[in-house]
Amino acid sequence: MTEPLGTLLASVPQSKPSWLTIAKTTAAATIAWMLARQLGDNVAVIFAPVVAVLTLQASVYGSIATGVQLLFANLVGTALASAWTQLLGLTWWSLALAAFAALAVARHITNTPLARNQLTIATLVVLLLAPVAKGYGQWRFIDVAIGSVVGLTIAVVVPERPRIARIRETLHSWGYACVGVLRGIADELGTRADAPAPLEPGERHDWIPKSRKLNEAGAEAAATVAGVEEITLLNLFTRRLRRDVDQVRREQLWLVRITLQVRAVALAADRLYDRPGSVPALDRDTLRALLDRLGVLLGQRLDGQEVDDGPLRAELIAAAERVFTVFPTALAALDSVSLLGRLDQLRQDIAGDDAEALIDPGPLPRREP
Repeated sequence: MTEPLGTLLASVPQSKPSWLTIAKTTAAATIAWMLARQLGDNVAVIFAPVVAVLTLQASVYGSIATGVQLLFANLVGTALASAWTQLLGLTWWSLALAAFAALAVARHITNTPLARNQLTIATLVVLLLAPVAKGYGQWRFIDVAIGSVVGLTIAVVVPERPRIARIRETLHSWGYACVGVLRGIADELGTRADAPAPLEPGERHDWIPKSRKLNEAGAEAAATVAGVEEITLLNLFTRRLRRDVDQVRREQLWLVRITLQVRAVALAADRLYDRPGSVPALDRDTLRALLDRLGVLLGQRLDGQEVDDGPLRAELIAAAERVFTVFPTALAALDSVSLLGRLDQLRQDIAGDDAEALIDPGPLPRREP
């Protein structure tokens, strides 16, 4: 299927309805019913407000995508039912075959549940009402057209405003959930310092379930950002807000990186500490201090404060030097060095593009090609 029609037929609206959307949808259903009633008393009238409700979404783009899907699905379903009635009539077995055929056709030509279900419903409704409602096939399509046009018109005339403040609150909460995981790791390392026995092989630290929940926060934020972006599409009244939307998207992608790093630190620390065997070269008190520093740094970045990662960088360098003092071979200290590397990567992601690496690769010896 060619673009952009194929895109519209495959689009699932991302923006969530607001109270304004609810009010607009109520008005759309009422207006669609009143307009359809002007065309005469027939059973098709009852579907105009239903289609208007389904069509009108929080965004103009979502409304267009839904309206196109409904029109397409009803056109195909109505044509299929009309042909089926002419060829086979209406019996229990022809109804079963029609339902099977509609579902099979919908499976191959549509990509969203809305279009698939609407195609099947249109087929069955036209097939069942055709014997008692003469000309219902054509009325069904007119009915859908009225509801779609009304829904689209109201969506364009009364567009939504992107809820930038709300998405920023969502991102802020997600970022502070990352801070909470870092502090949770530090706290649990402290409380388990004097634990009488190590963890069992299948047992995990309490911070692991908390770190997993970061993915849920990230998924919720991603869906909210996608909805905000969708509201600005084809919306002439939100052009001046698109810079804010772009900034929100960049912040969301930054938090994705932060979450990946925090989860990596959580998994590495879970594997390394409170386990049977040798004590890690990176002692837990040093790790706790580094995690606390990272939590403070991330909190400052989230609050819009100026971030100075210089002291933390110096602490990471000192910790790396102590690791090789305890275990002078690279293999013996590999896990601890890997964990320090993850902490440093998190520091650089928090500090931004101007962050300085622990080692300047410039003066390192290079092998001549």
